[in-house]
This record gives sequence, C-alpha cells and structure tokens, in this order.
Amino acid sequence: MHTPTTWKIFDNVDGYAIGYRAIVTEDGETVCNPSPMGEANARLIAAAPDLLEALLTALPYVEDHEESNVYKRGAVARAVRQIRTAIYNATN
Repeated sequence: MHTPTTWKIFDNVDGYAIGYRAIVTEDGETVCNPSPMGEANARLIAAAPDLLEALLTALPYVEDHEESNVYKRGAVARAVRQIRTAIYNATN
C-alpha cells in the first residue's frame, strides 16, 4: 500500500539543483526521490493517493448502474473495467 497522508510537491530539495522536485508527506517523508520531473508529472504523482481513494469510493456506485438502459450500451461496463484496472495497477 502507498505511504499514507497527503502528498505535496516540494521544490528545490536540499543538496539538489534548483528545479528539482520531490513528493513529500505532510510529515516531511520523501515519497519520490528528487528528480527533474515536469510540473504536470509532479501534480499527477502528488494527486495519486486522492485519485485512488476517489476510484475506490466511486466503484460500487458505477457497478450499480452496469446493467442500466439509460447509458450507451457497454459504456458503464467499460468504465467499471477501467476503474478496476486502475485500482489493480495502483495496488498490486
């Protein structure tokens, strides 16, 4: 399982060149080692725990509508597969 707590982007890690970033917890624990990651990548990595939590919360609600006739045929089943795959990839 991932390191718990909120992850934040921390710029200019001590001992590294300006522009290097790390992802750190609220307690200052480094989640990702410093690297010259781009801003978009840093934001995505920092948001990963929140994204996983959102998927875990949404999955049962999406599954409840898998057989619904309201949505385009197969759309909800495809969304369920995508959510399950993302959860699997994040946790295994």
